[in-house]
Amino acid sequence: MTMANKEKIESLSKKMHKWNYAYYVLDNPEVDDAVYDAAMRELIELEKKHPEFVTPDSPSQRVGTEPVSEFKKVTHKTSLYSLDNALSFDELDDWQEKIFRILGLSNDEIDYVCEMKIDGLAIALTYEDGILTLGATRGDGDVGEDITNNIKTVKSIPLILNKPIKGILEVRGEVYMPVNSFEKLNNSQKEKEEKVFANPRNAAAGSLRQYDSKITASRDLDIFTYSAVWGSVKAGLKPASTHWESLQLLKELGFKVNKTSKLCHDLKEVKDFCNSWYEKKHELKYAIDGVVVKVNDLSLHDELGFTAKSPRWAIAYKYPPEEAKTKVLSITCDIGRTGALTPVANLEPVLLSGSTVKRATLHNQDIIDKLDVRVGDIVTVRKAGEIIPEVVSVDKEKRHHKNLHYKLPTKCPICNSKIEREKDESRARCVNYDCPAQIQRRVEHWCSRDAMDLDGVGESIIEQLLKNELIENPADLYFLKHEQIENLERMAEKSAANAIASIQNSKKRSLDRLVYALGIRHVGKTIAELLASRFNSLEELSETKFENLTNIDGIGPKIAKSIADYFSHKTSKELISKIKKAGIEVQAKTKKNKDSKISGKTLVITGTLKSMSRTEAEDLIKSLGGRAGSSISKSTDYLLVGNEPGSKLKKAKELGITILSEAEFKELVE
Repeated sequence: MTMANKEKIESLSKKMHKWNYAYYVLDNPEVDDAVYDAAMRELIELEKKHPEFVTPDSPSQRVGTEPVSEFKKVTHKTSLYSLDNALSFDELDDWQEKIFRILGLSNDEIDYVCEMKIDGLAIALTYEDGILTLGATRGDGDVGEDITNNIKTVKSIPLILNKPIKGILEVRGEVYMPVNSFEKLNNSQKEKEEKVFANPRNAAAGSLRQYDSKITASRDLDIFTYSAVWGSVKAGLKPASTHWESLQLLKELGFKVNKTSKLCHDLKEVKDFCNSWYEKKHELKYAIDGVVVKVNDLSLHDELGFTAKSPRWAIAYKYPPEEAKTKVLSITCDIGRTGALTPVANLEPVLLSGSTVKRATLHNQDIIDKLDVRVGDIVTVRKAGEIIPEVVSVDKEKRHHKNLHYKLPTKCPICNSKIEREKDESRARCVNYDCPAQIQRRVEHWCSRDAMDLDGVGESIIEQLLKNELIENPADLYFLKHEQIENLERMAEKSAANAIASIQNSKKRSLDRLVYALGIRHVGKTIAELLASRFNSLEELSETKFENLTNIDGIGPKIAKSIADYFSHKTSKELISKIKKAGIEVQAKTKKNKDSKISGKTLVITGTLKSMSRTEAEDLIKSLGGRAGSSISKSTDYLLVGNEPGSKLKKAKELGITILSEAEFKELVE
């Protein structure tokens, strides 16, 4: 029986490696997501019952492991050099002339390989006998950090190679975050009022350097590999003689190689490649800032050698930054759903990164002061992270006006209420919760996909409903009649019917989506899910005091105060009353037993349980009114310890937290 389980685990692993390769590398899925997910669940359950058969290359290792307190330093076996830059074709010509001079060539042409210069994070992967054993950051080129657990969560990185090899293979690549995923992550950060990432590269780097690999696993990261050190491979591969052959070998082994890479037979082809992709770079799903050009013949690499910092056989041709100059026509302020003011420069229309830009963010008063931007100025605009237009500089030599330095208004431009800026905050806010601008943004947020998902009610309809005084808050949507919507501008009978159906269907959403839809400051989707796991209903949450909220693991004083303040507000109480009248009777996904011994308690699990999976234990905890925490803190009440516990056990002992065996846990919950 034991051997049968081992064979089943090995069979599942082999099958899932094949599916991963087809999906993430070849972009050609072989099975539906549901089939893959079912196989993953089966594998995880088998490995929990038989941990002795878990291998480092198991597909289950991609879901994230126990958090670490720090990254260990790693000395690279061979240095990861940075590249010299060429900022023009003249500098590219100079680079080639230097190569010819070193090699003693005159008019002989050299083959080159052109690859996209991905705006990501360089990493080094080490495989021993075909199995991934180490993933490290570039660091200073000689010493990086061991981020193996995080690297394993990137699904396009093979845990085991397609072909058996003997010896050590080192592979270099660039981990990146696709542009769409970057936008999604930043939108999520904004909703939680947390720091946004400046560009996809920072997002990728920040995601890879998380101490908790489960966070890395939740981010959409990808990789392109571009080189390997073949010298330590003892058997199983015929070494490549050219860089182009090396890329083909990487593909055969299961690595993801950029399909846009091209073998060029002279520098003219290289320049044509650079020009072509400069025009088309916005068609790519990832950010690039240039093209990497490498001498193709690997034997010439040895002859050319290195400078102190860079290889002589490669160079990065950098694209000029996507910037444009235009004139500031006016400066206005947008008001968000939490009252935050965002100053915006209204511009003379200018073409930037393939689209016409008329508005650019100025972020906040501190940025305005730093730039000293004024109405009438000629400014440089760029797209932050290729996405959001922002003003980056002012051409003060062209300032031929006497307009004053811009200051944010002291009164709200919409409702004339007081504007305040809290200590240690960069944003100023309108203090009037009933400000029309805030109301509109709150209704829009309520209708958004991740909240109550009213796909038939868009911004135009919401604006008209408010303008015609048909609604005052999101709950009023549920009392609208078909004819009221049909009478709006550009609305037909079918559109009105779709809107009404969408509104009615949204009454069935889960509690976490309702909490998120309220638009409480500092409460994004994650906190909303946490609250929904702790409370039976919106009414119960609304009556909870500040002190009780702070006792919840994951809810700090700042978030607790925001929640308590929200529910104490008269307008919020009226909204909740209307929600109830509208028939929105959503409940938490799991009914909780308030009378259990763990009701209101936070339990954390470490190690492997014998009688149940971790998921089953967590569901049981939630069903009895407890909270299944992910990390140890002072607010943790119990630590449930299974076989082979991790570092949580040591921390729990240090904090004096009650430790439960599996038998004691069962006795507690019976």
